[in-house]
Formats: sequence, C-alpha cells, structure tokens
Amino acid sequence: MFGGLKISTPVVIQKPKRHFLGHDRMMSFEDIPTIPDQWAAFNAAGHLIGNAIGKGAYGIVHSYTDDNTWRYACAYEVSKFGAIPDGYAHIATPSGNYAVFKSSEQAGQIGEVISAVTDWVETSDYQSADGPMLEVYGPSYVPETGEGGFEIWILVKPAD
Repeated sequence: MFGGLKISTPVVIQKPKRHFLGHDRMMSFEDIPTIPDQWAAFNAAGHLIGNAIGKGAYGIVHSYTDDNTWRYACAYEVSKFGAIPDGYAHIATPSGNYAVFKSSEQAGQIGEVISAVTDWVETSDYQSADGPMLEVYGPSYVPETGEGGFEIWILVKPAD
C-alpha cells in the first residue's frame, strides 16, 4: 500500500512487443468522464475482435501530444489481425521494462491510483520511457461493479 491506496509495491518486468486491437479515440482531460461509456460500448461489441489472447481487457493510453491530448483504447491483446472494424485501431506496445502496480481499489479510484503511480516513478530509480500506459483488467475484474482489481503498467527506463 502506498499513497494511502491499496497498491502493491511495483515490480519491473521485461515484455516483448505486443499487439492490441481496440476501440480507440482522442481524449483530453474533459473527456475522462466519458471513458465508462467507451468501455460499455466496447464490452457490448467485444465479439468484433477475433484472435484475442487471454481473458483480460486493456485500457491503453497512448500517442500523447503537446496540447494535453492523447488516445485511449479499450482493447484486447491479439495474436494476429484480420479486418479492423470502424472506430477500432491496432496499437502496438514496444518491448521494454514495465513497472507493474497491482491495485485492489475499485475502478472508480483509477485516477488516484495513476497519480500515486506517477508520483512513485518520479521519486524512484526509474523514469518514464516514451510509450503507452496500460490499465490491465484481468479475469477477476467485474466491469459492472468495477471490483476485482486491476494493474497499471508504465514503460520505464533507468533514471539519468
């Protein structure tokens, strides 16, 4: 637990390049309250994605811009691609070291969890590397209630 939240001490793991397919759109801070609706639409249309790997789903924050916008995808990891449905995108995450934070907080607390994770990175022996941030919702996660825990994965490199 740190930051007053139910978050595990992070572990840093090496991951290869991975591929995801998901409902992807441009976001700003004002758009954050619409993310649950994006997930509801994605969950209702999940059958559109074939070749999914595993039983989890991913929220992927990527393609940050200088004007405080980014892309957010509700996605599944996939083994290969077929046709990409309208409104969906292929997102590739780079190989590298990821700091993995497990949280048992309710998903409504994700903003606070991400803030605590960011604070940890800024005071650790690591710094953020250019790449996405992943929200990992495993098989125990219950979308209807936001319970079951989740993980935050941040691409990191040794601090200068």
